[in-house]
Amino acid sequence: MFLQVGCVLASGEIEDRQLSGLFYACLVVFMCLSIINYTDYIKKVQENNYIEWDLKTITAGDYTVECSLEPGFF
Repeated sequence: MFLQVGCVLASGEIEDRQLSGLFYACLVVFMCLSIINYTDYIKKVQENNYIEWDLKTITAGDYTVECSLEPGFF
């Protein structure tokens, strides 16, 4: 035997569920935007730290060119 019964909810309960769904959806969107903003901030800070480290560690070797000269070159 198969029995199908429609779901009947009171109008107040439907409104409560809609408000709960709206709240959870807004909360998830806010969390996602916050996480994206935080990861972008960390990425930019690390890029600046790398540039600062690179400028602090400049040596003469950064500007030298090494080439091998064979005896027949002269």
